[in-house]
Amino acid sequence: MNNVTRLTTLLAICFVFEKTSLLLAQETGKPAQEKSEMRTVRVLVLDPDGHPLDGATVTQSGLRTRVEPGSHWGWSVDYHGPPPEVVTNTEGIAEVPCPKYVQEKLETGAVTWSVSHPEFVAFRADRSVDDDPAEIRLQRGFRVAVTAVDGETGESVKTGLFAIISTGGSVDWNLHDNGMLVSPVFEEANSVMRVMQIVEGQPVLFSDRIEISPEGRSRVLLKDVKLSPGTRVEGRLADSVPRPVKNGHVTALIVRTPGSRVGFNRWGWFDQTPIAEDGTFVFESLPSDEVLQMIPVCDGWVPAKPSKESVLEFFPGELDNLNNGKSLPQLIALSRDTARPTLEMEPSGSVRITVLAPDGSPLPKARVMMWPNQLWFDTGSQILGDGFQTRQMLQVVRAGEVDKIKRLQRYSAQTDGQGIALIQNLPSNSSQSIRAVHEEFEMPVSGRDRSSSVNLKPGKVAEITFQLQKKGTEFLGAEKKDESGSDSKQGQDDGGESKQEQDGGGDSKQGQDGGGDSKQGQDGGGDSKQEQDGGGDSKQEQDGGGVKN
Repeated sequence: MNNVTRLTTLLAICFVFEKTSLLLAQETGKPAQEKSEMRTVRVLVLDPDGHPLDGATVTQSGLRTRVEPGSHWGWSVDYHGPPPEVVTNTEGIAEVPCPKYVQEKLETGAVTWSVSHPEFVAFRADRSVDDDPAEIRLQRGFRVAVTAVDGETGESVKTGLFAIISTGGSVDWNLHDNGMLVSPVFEEANSVMRVMQIVEGQPVLFSDRIEISPEGRSRVLLKDVKLSPGTRVEGRLADSVPRPVKNGHVTALIVRTPGSRVGFNRWGWFDQTPIAEDGTFVFESLPSDEVLQMIPVCDGWVPAKPSKESVLEFFPGELDNLNNGKSLPQLIALSRDTARPTLEMEPSGSVRITVLAPDGSPLPKARVMMWPNQLWFDTGSQILGDGFQTRQMLQVVRAGEVDKIKRLQRYSAQTDGQGIALIQNLPSNSSQSIRAVHEEFEMPVSGRDRSSSVNLKPGKVAEITFQLQKKGTEFLGAEKKDESGSDSKQGQDDGGESKQEQDGGGDSKQGQDGGGDSKQGQDGGGDSKQEQDGGGDSKQEQDGGGVKN
């Protein structure tokens, strides 16, 4: 995958959280699967005037199934191999190998294509695999050129200079030796951006929020933008959380959406910091004059809901999210003065899982996993406790070391010799989805997937037992005969509802309007529910675009 494609995918991971697949092999210990059967799909790339475009890079960052086009599945290197990367010829054509099946026998119906060219806006959207060719027209856009100065000394800033703009796309800005920072080509749209200086061991310096209206210009020049330290946050957990606090951290998000724009068009800043044993935590420098969202986690405790008053104050259109069963952030407004928030938490739940072989005997070395969600206001979902530091992301991208960004594995365990595994620190008073995988056996198909759900209570240990079947007994998406003799597809609803949807609090999967589960590190592209209303779920997985996640 080239740098532009990798960077575009990484930005999607940072700011948009989308539904993707449950292909868990590499990061959850599931054995490698047999490689997917491939077919060739032709893509025609045109310039803005409709002429074939030579030299555009085409790759796939996600897949949708025929039976459920609302789903969005991430690309699994383990199952599909590395994402093919093909450059268009003089006729604008790229012939790209594409998986015939998303997973098992779930046939691919559409591909999320990523197309990049240095002279045009990066493209990312879906096309049917039946289109021959799948036509993609790139668009002209604008570039931003920036110089910056230290807000206190007035001296030019020529090192460690970065920028993020709400039009999204690549974060691959080019920093010249003279201190000029030049962007790639962005979509022509009203945008907000900030410029930052990131130096290891020092607080991040931020510009004020900058509003940009390209208005037909191909380049926007910003000279001598002033950079200053952001807001320091000195927080603590509420006294109800026992000390010493163990294995705790706080994930923070600041997000801003210009007007009514959705999808990639958000300005966002993530940060994450450890919680000390005495319950205190510090963010050295965060963008000022913004709304800060914070989610704390630690052993035995999960975040409490934010107050209704704070949601009404900052995100009045998302009040219904208080009742959606997901973990939500607590909210404060950041001025330029030091902030001192107190974060409320509540006791977590646990689940003890017994996994049995087909003959009923205990099954050791089965991998059990869950994906409780945290939902950010005005953005989307991740696995609870997941997050990263935007400053680190920008640095590793510039260094070409994006593979150094790792995701947490908080909700996965392996069964012991008695076939038992324990998963702790789960949101209580909720129903959570759960799945078990093994080298030789698998869970039966249930609705659209191979999973179940379990109800959790504060401070209690729930019990659940799975009996697996031999692999290959049935396949997702495979035709089967019902009692009337007619054909149906496994992995479809067949007019009914899956257990997760009947549960009333459990997470359904693959793009359901009710809040379908997606996985950790999602790729963030396409027309997902998260991009429409920020309400989709995230599932633990690799990165949905080949990084992931």
